[in-house]
Amino acid sequence: MKSILIVDDDPMVLESTQTYLETHGYQTHVARDGEEALKAARDHPIDLAIIDIYMPKKGGFETIASMQGRFPMIAMTGVISHRFDPLSFAQSMGAFATLSKPFYLHELLKTVKEILD
Repeated sequence: MKSILIVDDDPMVLESTQTYLETHGYQTHVARDGEEALKAARDHPIDLAIIDIYMPKKGGFETIASMQGRFPMIAMTGVISHRFDPLSFAQSMGAFATLSKPFYLHELLKTVKEILD
């Protein structure tokens, strides 16, 4: 069973994403910020991480940089600006894919399957 780490400071995103992925056969681990994510990645085998960009303590960019090369990552955010595109920047840092919030869970599942299968 593939193991996915979900990192987001929004409890609704964490819960809905976790439930949806588990009903589709994935094992999940959750973290509310980058610090918790790094601990989870040390404590559990991870096949894929889904990481929110803007979080307290340790944000998504720092988390992606810390985990680069260990497993594929999907970056996500609901904050888009005309001056700075955080999702493009996350890809330049090593994220395999990106999602703009809000997203449909079936879109997330499709992206997960493309990366893991």
